[in-house]
Amino acid sequence: MSVGTLGFGILKETDVGTSQSTNFCQPETQNPPSAWYWAMNLDTAASYAEILGLITILGAAVYSWFQIREMKASRDSAAALSLSEHLQRPRFIAGIVELSEQPEDLDSMEKFKAHHGENWPDVLCVMTTWESLGALVHRGDLDFYLVYDLYSGLVTFCHEKCEAFITSEREKYGETRLEWFSWLSDRFTQFNATQVVPEPAHIEHAQWVPPKV
Repeated sequence: MSVGTLGFGILKETDVGTSQSTNFCQPETQNPPSAWYWAMNLDTAASYAEILGLITILGAAVYSWFQIREMKASRDSAAALSLSEHLQRPRFIAGIVELSEQPEDLDSMEKFKAHHGENWPDVLCVMTTWESLGALVHRGDLDFYLVYDLYSGLVTFCHEKCEAFITSEREKYGETRLEWFSWLSDRFTQFNATQVVPEPAHIEHAQWVPPKV
């Protein structure tokens, strides 16, 4: 027969008829976290760190991409402005006018100087300008389409006018004479042959309106 008593403990009946006391006043002790628990926490922290690092790298890549786009747009704008400045130089314009009236059979420097007189340096300056543009386009320093839009007609026209003169110069001084001038003219000619040649700007873009700010 079991007897319950009041006090610090409570007697409860056991299977064998004995009584034992359970103390509710003594706090329950907890075992410290095991090594496995800490290892799992470290693995979780490492996983989060890897994810955070990946997000940081992707963010930096996206930011760099936008920066490169802005730099390229800025460089293209500066290049376009620099190219357009050629047409604002009086001597350059004078050279183009002189060259437009040049006969195509000028096949020596003597004939070239005799025809243009004191203006021959201006004409030669136009030719060397196209030479420089050809080299810069080939190197990728200038955008092909930008140069095409600004100067393709002038370059091919000037090359036709100067082809006999260029050939005679190469016979004397080698094939590298004005090589990039010819290269650029050939590229424009080939491009025109594979594309629908655009209409003059005042016709093709007659409906153009400025973009909204």
